[in-house]
Amino acid sequence: MRIDPKGMMGGCPALVVRKALRYLRDCHQWGGEDLEAAAALARGTGPVLVKALRTEGLIEACGSGAWIVTQAGRTLAAATAAKPVTRATAERALSQFLKRVTRVNEHPYFLAKVTRLVLFGSMLKPEVDRLSDVDLAVELARKESDFKLARLQNEQRAEELSGIGRRFRNFLEREGCWYFEAFRFLKGRSRVIALADYSTEKAFVLAVPHRVLIGEPEPMVDPAPMTPKSAVRIRRPRDCPF
Repeated sequence: MRIDPKGMMGGCPALVVRKALRYLRDCHQWGGEDLEAAAALARGTGPVLVKALRTEGLIEACGSGAWIVTQAGRTLAAATAAKPVTRATAERALSQFLKRVTRVNEHPYFLAKVTRLVLFGSMLKPEVDRLSDVDLAVELARKESDFKLARLQNEQRAEELSGIGRRFRNFLEREGCWYFEAFRFLKGRSRVIALADYSTEKAFVLAVPHRVLIGEPEPMVDPAPMTPKSAVRIRRPRDCPF
């Protein structure tokens, strides 16, 4: 997906909205103040953007004053604002990415390994020559199967990175150091590669045309629709004392 870098959404630049959704998409739930902080908005201006994002279907309510990013919002968060590239350029970027996958899986430095890789999006449409990006979803797992040893390795790596100036925004980012380090390396700062987490985007990826490059194909399982039952109003007898 590509967005207009000069576009606006709810009175905010599209790039600011994308940045905010990227930050909030991994939150269990968030409020207006969190959105203001993520989008660097003035205090009290969040409700206007919340209304715009909800209208566009990018977020949905999950409680009183609480919100979550929808699948459409996650897609926008992963969108690129770069100019379209030729298919030849996209194929070179994919080839370089696969080399990085091999390095992650084979080099002992990395604590993670790629267990699943799925290609989806416009790259699978041979009639399209100008592509917005190369859409990939990757699943990472720890190389070390022993949980305690894996945590110890992760903590040691986090200490090493802290020693050379790497800062972690929160506890979860530090605990997931093994994952994020490999993920960033795979992305390689490429503006052509749009990399998503397979576990998070699984429902979306399997619902669209896709090709499994690494790992076993998985069937798309449609969850049973949850239809809320209408409340039955029970009338009290006329002679009821309460």
